[in-house]
Amino acid sequence: MTSMKTEEPSVQTRLPYLRSAGAFLFASGTIFFIFNTVAESVYPGYSVRTNALSDLGAIGEPTTLLWDGQLFITGLLALIGIYLFLKSPLVTKATGKVVRAVYLLPPVGTIVVSLVPENTILLIHTLAAFTIFLFGGVSAIYTYRFTKAPFKYFSVVLGVIALAFTPFLSHPVYFGFGGAERLVVYPLIVWDTTLGSYLMGYSVAT
Repeated sequence: MTSMKTEEPSVQTRLPYLRSAGAFLFASGTIFFIFNTVAESVYPGYSVRTNALSDLGAIGEPTTLLWDGQLFITGLLALIGIYLFLKSPLVTKATGKVVRAVYLLPPVGTIVVSLVPENTILLIHTLAAFTIFLFGGVSAIYTYRFTKAPFKYFSVVLGVIALAFTPFLSHPVYFGFGGAERLVVYPLIVWDTTLGSYLMGYSVAT
């Protein structure tokens, strides 16, 4: 009984971490969806089948500042959100350094992609992008440990979809590169946004 009473205030006092994390994650995903759509609509002749998302941020394109700018903000907000999530009562003492790195790598990769457009240093840009794809999918699946139904099932499904379509980036016959990339990225953005909603509404009684 004594241990339960001493734990409860700890959880209560750390709830702001969860809600703040949720707000940052929700804002991150929302910003991406809105401004990515704007960039696609103003880029001349843009095709969601053949064009990569990163084409919108290539140096010299009319959407460079818009897309790279929103991606940087998206990554920064996600990084803050994940950092706060990792300090929350859902995760603290339940994860080691490796798991924490897995969660932090996708937003860091997002920031790197925004700072290194595809037509500057392609190797760095590509490695950062695949860091997002791989570790983003793993993060979504692993969130099963920290969340409750039904969200945890949706989280796993979104992570599996992202990982399942990643190999299609090497063989974009069926969907085109742009289509395949969206089938990887969009599930991760949906997960990011819905995780934010889940955390903002979290309570000790959940």
